[in-house]
Amino acid sequence: MAMLIQFSPDGAGIKLVIAKPRITIGRDTDNDISIDDDLVSKRHAVLEVVASPDGEGRVDYYLQDQDSTNHTYVNDERITLCKLKNGDMIRIGMNNFRFVDEDEGNLKETAKLRKTWIPGVFVKK
Repeated sequence: MAMLIQFSPDGAGIKLVIAKPRITIGRDTDNDISIDDDLVSKRHAVLEVVASPDGEGRVDYYLQDQDSTNHTYVNDERITLCKLKNGDMIRIGMNNFRFVDEDEGNLKETAKLRKTWIPGVFVKK
């Protein structure tokens, strides 16, 4: 299962499961991940899950900046498009996220997620 872990100033982490092929990130409330931060654009970035070209049932995760005013950073480098790997640190505005891919892109494990009645909570089948 892949997720973003958002770190708060007190060090606690909020897990955001990647359970859709396309996740929008920004300040606007209609984004999949809405961030209340004036340094974040309304439509800041998009995270996409793409079938890996190796054809072995794996997926790759890409983060793309959406021409945001304050840019998107992965491991402190400004990006326009970046293939994410387990452990990458993402900065959007004043918010820090760690990308975690527990299954290292295994599509079979990723496909076993199902949504629960609790908003934003997914479980393995």
